[in-house]
Amino acid sequence: MSNEKRPSTLFNYNFSSKKIRTGTENLTQDSTTPATTSATVTITTTNDNSSLLLSSDPADLEQISDEVNVIIESNELEVINSRPDTNTNDIGYYLSNKLPIDDHLKYSLLTNHFKPDRKYPFPMVYSDDHKYTRRFLINWLIDNSFIVYSPYIEGSYCINCVLFGNVQGQKLELFVNKLCYRYRHLKHFTTSLKSHMNSQFHLNSTIATDNFIRTYKNPSLSILSLIDKDRMEKVNRNKAILVSIIKIIITCARQNIPLRGHRDETIRDARKTINIIDSHSGSNFIALLKQRIDSGDAILGEHIERGPKNSLYTSSQVQNEIIDCIHKYILNEILHRVENCLYSIIVDETTDASTAEQLSLSLRYYDQKTNDIREDFLTFIETVSCTGETIANIVLDYLTTHNLPFDNCVGQAYDGASNMAGIYRGCQALIKSKCPDAEYYHCSNHCLNLALVDSSSISQIRNMMGTIKEIINFFTDSPKRMHAFRSEIMDYKGEYICLTNKKRLLGLCDTRWVDRNSSIETFLELYIPIVNTLDKFRYGTLKNSTAEQLYHAITNFEHMISTCISCFLLSDIVSLNRLLQSETLDFSSANQCVDDLLGTFEQRKCQAQDYFHNIIYNHVDELCKELFVTPAIPRHAILALRKNNMPIGDPEQFYRDHVYLPFLEELIDNIKIRLSGLKSERIVLLSKLRPEQIINEKPFELMQHLLKQFANRLSSLLQLNSELERWQKKCNDLLKMNDNWKNKWLNELIKETDNVLFPNVRYLLIFLAALPVSTASAERSFSQLSRIKSYCRSTTKQNRLNGLAAAYIHKDLDINPSEILTLYTQMHHRRLDFGT
Repeated sequence: MSNEKRPSTLFNYNFSSKKIRTGTENLTQDSTTPATTSATVTITTTNDNSSLLLSSDPADLEQISDEVNVIIESNELEVINSRPDTNTNDIGYYLSNKLPIDDHLKYSLLTNHFKPDRKYPFPMVYSDDHKYTRRFLINWLIDNSFIVYSPYIEGSYCINCVLFGNVQGQKLELFVNKLCYRYRHLKHFTTSLKSHMNSQFHLNSTIATDNFIRTYKNPSLSILSLIDKDRMEKVNRNKAILVSIIKIIITCARQNIPLRGHRDETIRDARKTINIIDSHSGSNFIALLKQRIDSGDAILGEHIERGPKNSLYTSSQVQNEIIDCIHKYILNEILHRVENCLYSIIVDETTDASTAEQLSLSLRYYDQKTNDIREDFLTFIETVSCTGETIANIVLDYLTTHNLPFDNCVGQAYDGASNMAGIYRGCQALIKSKCPDAEYYHCSNHCLNLALVDSSSISQIRNMMGTIKEIINFFTDSPKRMHAFRSEIMDYKGEYICLTNKKRLLGLCDTRWVDRNSSIETFLELYIPIVNTLDKFRYGTLKNSTAEQLYHAITNFEHMISTCISCFLLSDIVSLNRLLQSETLDFSSANQCVDDLLGTFEQRKCQAQDYFHNIIYNHVDELCKELFVTPAIPRHAILALRKNNMPIGDPEQFYRDHVYLPFLEELIDNIKIRLSGLKSERIVLLSKLRPEQIINEKPFELMQHLLKQFANRLSSLLQLNSELERWQKKCNDLLKMNDNWKNKWLNELIKETDNVLFPNVRYLLIFLAALPVSTASAERSFSQLSRIKSYCRSTTKQNRLNGLAAAYIHKDLDINPSEILTLYTQMHHRRLDFGT
């Protein structure tokens, strides 16, 4: 390097953002204070003298614009800030301004600090006598990764020692407290760097840096985590134990297996036989624990054998709390589906095995995620009083507790009892006062059942029902008679009996008259074995006077033909009865099914002569030939006909005109009267949106009728007319592609709508889908109740009953044991540590 001083050394500086110090002057400006002036000063030195010349000539400014910045040796740190865009990852910027450095920033500075390239213009630094110069070398940074360069102050630091200066060892000054930027620093850089690298302070800082980077990437390796590792292992072990217990309880609830046995088993007794799989257990719960331990659950086995007696989590109290958590989990899943949806309430009442009154509450709604109409059981509520006011208050309180808006309730379905259906003080009237749109709908299954009851006023049909009931009771009350009846079925080789595989009689249901068809059909198929068995009990050692009476009653032609008439006519109603019990059935589809049934009956009426002769009378005639019975008209009927001067005719004509047609006409009339609720104004109006009906409607008139009832619920009233026109056109296209769209259920139609083209139509169809057709869901829940709360489990408490019922009924819902564990640990403080 030449000892001659350069002819012209220039130093330019913008006072708006920088400060500079010379050997004799100190021109500064606070970097945090906005500058009021902006001027460029050029300081020129020459060989002739050492005086400083200030120049503002533009030519001089252009001449110095390409020169390298020179830092003149001073006693204080000089801020250059040559690269403001790198301040965020420049350690010198944070140290100079004394800014806080957190762990995230510390990691960023270590891994993403400023790295100058080989073209970076490092400033020239002069010695005190201005004879020698030094410049920072890029190789120093390449060879030493811990050295970082700061363009903010144009100097270098040891980033390890700066960020982790609280380690043991004698604290150094250069590269730590003092920035390496002066001439004497650069002149002896290699020597100073070796001395720094060999110091204990630097070695400890480097170790601290490596530990910090490793623990930042994986926090589990931090010292606190390592200290807490033992606790986490205990927490995971405790969770595994409780999850195993929860899985056993869920299995018992799903399969309706009683958790307790005929006696409670103490912990001492359980520990004695915990590893003996075939040992007797007092409860099913303990037996399943043994099964799980025998299957390889070592953690659970060790816990049962050696765990503290006051925290084994096998007591009945723990079982009840876990079952309650299962109910809460399932209920939250259902309420999450119902959230912001239109819904209807379904309520019914029954008496359980403990003679307690139980209300079953279910919701009907359209699930927009799965595009299905659902009826979900919620809970059983025990009540002392069954007045309309009490039941209404219970239902409204439940809806309020679970944040179900009253405005979203659009329907309510009950069984038609006076306390439920009363128009003044009934449950439906009180609920409607709070939920204005919740119209009451009498269960359609009950209506159909009442129609059959009303239609059984014909004496021949009524007497036939009574006779069949007596015969069934005659056989079912005696094992000896049942054995004789089964033997007759197995030994009979006639052609008639080969049509059936049934081996026993079904009792007539006292309440569900539609189900009587199954009993009558079975009775008719086993008619000949019944007659033969009764004949055996008329003579010898088996002689029975009741059998004699029943034999003569069953071999009467009037009974035989009445049985056939009832069987064939009621068989047409069975399919409708099963459809009305479906969860996904809507009112529009139900109306179609009822209309189809009435159309079938009207056809039977118009074709009475052919249908009665070919189907009913021929069947009776074959039966008479097997039993050697002669078709005849009752004597009292002949006398009545002669008294009225009416023609007697043959037996076929008599029973067709006096039994078949009157019974058929009563069925038609009573079904129309009892199921008139399906033709309510709201249902008929909304049903006009179905494809087979809207193609015959005028959109403008339909819009006016819809606005009268649903103006406060529709979102885009002005678009309703054009939307109905689009929907009408789409329904035309659907019917042209596939005529089966006339018979599609409502959930299939809703899938064809969307919130963009048909927002109002979709909303109205969902409104119709949410209306309850029957209370079959509540009736099904009572069937589950009778299985869960049986005579042997009649002391089951209400919370336990609801949890078991929810798990048993909602088998389509997956129960996550980990979620149940979370709910359980959040209820109370637990003796074992579960990490909560």
